[in-house]
Amino acid sequence: MQRLAGKTALITGAARGIGAAFAAAYAREGGKVVVADIDVARAEQTARETGEHNVAVAIDVTDRASIQSAFDAAEDKVGPIDIL
Repeated sequence: MQRLAGKTALITGAARGIGAAFAAAYAREGGKVVVADIDVARAEQTARETGEHNVAVAIDVTDRASIQSAFDAAEDKVGPIDIL
């Protein structure tokens, strides 16, 4: 069953650990995932490893401008975000 087919999720802190596990699980359920992390190089690697349609964006959740930039970049890459 692909419960997230047609949905896009942005997951913060998703470059490794539990965030990466969520990214993989969402992708297995058919969702597109935006892997968002301050370590963008690792986020890009995680995006490649967890799903062919996943993408990465840089984000620093302590910086409001970074958050806005990440959302703008994510929407440019994959369209509207359905799940945070």
